[in-house]
Amino acid sequence: MSLGLTGTLDRTLSPHEQMNDGGMDHYWRAGESALACVEDGLRAAGRPAEGFDGAPYGVWTILDLPCGQGRVLRHLRRAFPKARITACDLHREGVDFCAAAFGAIPLHSVDDPSGISLPADHFDLIWVGSLFTHLDAPKWVGFLETFHRALRPGGALVFTTHGERARGNMKSRAARYGHSDAELDALVDGHDRRGFAYARYAGQDWNYGTSLSREEWVAERIAERPGLRLVQVREHAWDNHQDCFTCVRDA
Repeated sequence: MSLGLTGTLDRTLSPHEQMNDGGMDHYWRAGESALACVEDGLRAAGRPAEGFDGAPYGVWTILDLPCGQGRVLRHLRRAFPKARITACDLHREGVDFCAAAFGAIPLHSVDDPSGISLPADHFDLIWVGSLFTHLDAPKWVGFLETFHRALRPGGALVFTTHGERARGNMKSRAARYGHSDAELDALVDGHDRRGFAYARYAGQDWNYGTSLSREEWVAERIAERPGLRLVQVREHAWDNHQDCFTCVRDA
């Protein structure tokens, strides 16, 4: 990583942290891996490393959605100490924790992407770690439209998906992703036949589950957004698991 990291990482944890069940070593590595994905995406987007305005890659405004309790946001704060970082999530406690602990701008999300109060033409960088991995296809369209509108021209959207590595996990049962054998088989079959599959979590009162998508299917969804251009795909780049896509807003 060539980001000039200064200071130490703030390791303050929320008492309600939800992402540390794999142990703290993995928790920190996942955050570091996300930051590596971000920097690689910014380079692919053609943003100058030094930044014409003195900020790394010219990044002054960042959105982290979903921010959780700051697993990645704390790394973004260290890498971009002067940036205005917006923390957005459905879980209000996580948003409020990120605001208090890391100086983020709090924004409480809603289920409908068109209802999220994001400013237009505002963000230099949007990081979306493991959101599309939980959404059915119609929600992808809405969120891509929302993120496109919120980016500044030249801004970068970096998001992750479940691709071939996740498919292999499902096929072999190396990981179950919260699903039954029948649901895992349906996910793999839908991915192989149509390029995309989705299974809702049992017992959910709203549409939230696990998606599995081929690179070509994701690229087609991006191509449907005029002015949003795909510039990089890295397989299982985040935490040696999820695929990472970078788009640039041209218009």
